[in-house]
Amino acid sequence: MNCKNCDTPLNGNFCSNCGQKADTHHITFTHFLHEFFHAFTHTDTGILLLMKGLITRPGFVAREYIDGKRKKYFNPLTFLVILSSVYTLMSYKTGYFEALTGVNPQAGRGSGEFRETMEIMLQNGKVMNLFLMPVILSLLSWLFFRRLKTNLAENLVLNSFVLGQIYTIMTVIFIPGFLLFPESIRINNNVFHLLMLGYMTIAYHQFFKGNIFVTLLKVILIIVLFILLFWACIWGFVIVKHMILD
Repeated sequence: MNCKNCDTPLNGNFCSNCGQKADTHHITFTHFLHEFFHAFTHTDTGILLLMKGLITRPGFVAREYIDGKRKKYFNPLTFLVILSSVYTLMSYKTGYFEALTGVNPQAGRGSGEFRETMEIMLQNGKVMNLFLMPVILSLLSWLFFRRLKTNLAENLVLNSFVLGQIYTIMTVIFIPGFLLFPESIRINNNVFHLLMLGYMTIAYHQFFKGNIFVTLLKVILIIVLFILLFWACIWGFVIVKHMILD
C-alpha cells in the first residue's frame, strides 16, 4: 500500500516521507468536527497548549519554535490569524471597536487628507492591524535587537506569538470587561496598553536574553515608532492615491 499523498510505500501507521496517516478514511461531518476540536485541544500540539505556554513563557516558546521544536507548537502565523479574526469578530459584534474609536472626539475632523486617513483607519483598522502590525513590529524588534543576530523571519515568529496572545487576552478579559462596565472604556484602554507594554517586555527579555530595564526602554521606543510608522503608512497611501487620481 502506498501513501495517498506522496505515493511512498507505507510501512507503519504514518508515511515515512510526508508524515500523513496511512488510514485516510472518508471525510464525514463527524471527522471534520473531530479534526477541528483536535487542533484546539490536542495535548501535544493544540492551540490551548500554546496559549498556556504563552501566558508566562512567550519568549521561551518562540525561541523553542525557532530552535526546531516545530511539532510541539501551533503554527505562529496560523495562531495570529485565528486569534485576530476571533477578536475582530467579537469587537465588532459587542461594540468594543466603536467604543475605542469613539474615545477620540476629533476623529473625522481636520484637513481632507487627515479626515480620509482617519476614515480608512476606522473602516479597515482591524484588517490593517493584522497585516501591518506584525510586519512593522518585527522590523523594529529586528533593528533594536540586531546585535543578537536574529533574522527578520525569526522576529516575525516571536511577534506573531506575542500578538496572537494579546488578541486572546483582549477577547477573554477586556471585551467582557467593557460589556460589564461600558462607561470605563478609557480605563479599559489604558490598562490594556500597560499590559501590552509589560507582556512585550517579558517576551522580548526571554527571547533576546538582555537586561530587563534596557529591554523595557527598547519596547517603549518600538511601540512609539510603531504608532508613528503605522499612521505614516496609512497617510502615505492617501497621499499616493491622490497623486495618482489627481
